[in-house]
Amino acid sequence: MADLTGVGEAVTGVKDILGMFFPDKTEEEKAKMAQAFQILQLQAQADAGQNATNAEGAATGGLHFRDGAGWVCVAGFAIAVLKSPIEWGAALVGHPVVLPAVDTSVIYPMLLGLLGLGGMHMNEQVQARK
Repeated sequence: MADLTGVGEAVTGVKDILGMFFPDKTEEEKAKMAQAFQILQLQAQADAGQNATNAEGAATGGLHFRDGAGWVCVAGFAIAVLKSPIEWGAALVGHPVVLPAVDTSVIYPMLLGLLGLGGMHMNEQVQARK
């Protein structure tokens, strides 16, 4: 049925004008939700790629960089901590020795970083098992 009086067009025009000043909140919310969903999809894709890389790395044997760097940091930390007791014990048995000083300005931050990353990795594994 045709709108002979033009009332329908007038109502549509008023609605469009009011829409400029008072936007529809549901449409804004839909747009925000769509954007958030898209971000979640992109993050899921990135996580899936990282998981595939991690699985491939775990499947190969041998000593990895993280493992080697961890052992170097642990050895340096052990030497730094045990330096004084070793020198003291050697002096007690009559064979004084002076061990070189260990620069811990590099070892400690790297060891703490490796321990933090290891803790995060372990947390991911525990959460994945739930």
